[in-house]
Amino acid sequence: MAGQLASLGYNIITEEPRKDDAQLWLLNSCTVKGPSQQKFLDMVRRARGRGKKLVLAGCVPQGDRKIAELAGISVIGVQQIDQIKFVVEETLKGHSVQLYADRRVDNEHGRRKKRRAGGAPLHLPKIRRNPLVEILAINTGCLNNCTYCKTKHARGDLASYEVSEICDRVRAVLKEGVREIWLTSEDTGAYGRDIGTNIGELLKALTRVMDEEAEPDVMMRIGMTNPPYILDQLEEIAETLNHPHVYAFMHLPVQSASDHVLDAMKRKYTREDFERVVDYLREKVPGIHIMTDIIAGFPSEEPEDWADSMDLIRKYRFHSVQISQFYPRPGTAAAKMKKLSTKVVKARSREMSTFWRSYLPYEGREGTRYRILVCERARDGKRWAGRNKCYEQILVDPLPGVDLLGKSVDVVI
Repeated sequence: MAGQLASLGYNIITEEPRKDDAQLWLLNSCTVKGPSQQKFLDMVRRARGRGKKLVLAGCVPQGDRKIAELAGISVIGVQQIDQIKFVVEETLKGHSVQLYADRRVDNEHGRRKKRRAGGAPLHLPKIRRNPLVEILAINTGCLNNCTYCKTKHARGDLASYEVSEICDRVRAVLKEGVREIWLTSEDTGAYGRDIGTNIGELLKALTRVMDEEAEPDVMMRIGMTNPPYILDQLEEIAETLNHPHVYAFMHLPVQSASDHVLDAMKRKYTREDFERVVDYLREKVPGIHIMTDIIAGFPSEEPEDWADSMDLIRKYRFHSVQISQFYPRPGTAAAKMKKLSTKVVKARSREMSTFWRSYLPYEGREGTRYRILVCERARDGKRWAGRNKCYEQILVDPLPGVDLLGKSVDVVI
């Protein structure tokens, strides 16, 4: 949205300290967790208090149109971002515009005349937060109806971009000097099942493009995928993760290792399914970095269910684990379930966090040599931060007069 507005001559202010210089605030939002939604609503109130024109975007207004604080404010829906010029212009005139509709395109893959599109065209102008990283959505929505998830209310059912459109976008960004391409969506593994293809076919097409047009050190990262939709694509995914242009990294959220809880969540897989994916990828992709997510204290989670989740983490000792305490999202099925006590939820979260911090997945790497791609500064603002083939972050001390940004270098731990 910022890229489109900048291409039309608008002065875009992205620096937080300068936000009061802007006549209009364009606020994007995330509805995955309560705190992120609350931060967004706080910004809405702050903008109104300062007399700013407002345009709201993202999953919060799209997922719940009855939020009182959003009444009378312009909204641009998640599939309508190419209409941002119209919405901004009307808002600056003092009008309130709200565009929520799905985007429809001709359907060559089924009986219906029209199908839901992946979203706005991928070729729109863009201002990247990191000029070296292209974040590329391959589909929106998903095939699940998880009982705790609010995002489905905003993003809806699966809607994929065509393989050709995604490949064309990759070709274009490679010419712009991008060094990393992140494939993203609510569930990358479900890609294409609405248009007669699948994630394996897309990855084959993309690696061909990378082979033909990418410089040797340009890398691609596959985004979060839920286990059930890659069980029949494991061979193709492993082959892709071994490709020299692709990070050997997968984000596979398990959420719980109890089949009882997974069923209550409506996750559509079992612990056995999840372990099959992890075991196969670890066998076929040397050094793969697998990241997972755990929800602590889901309603109906008994002590033995939590013990199953602890057992899974002890068994696999994942490099990265995102641990979230259950937080009921309004309008979801899980919000109507009987909650566990806050004391129990916090204790379980603390137990897993303590264990995860107790093991050292990178121990014994001293003296190991890696080729890394540097695309950013470390959080301290001084050192360089690069990634090796397995997407492990490696920090490099600065050298006087040497700029490593966007370059591949050999390092020794």
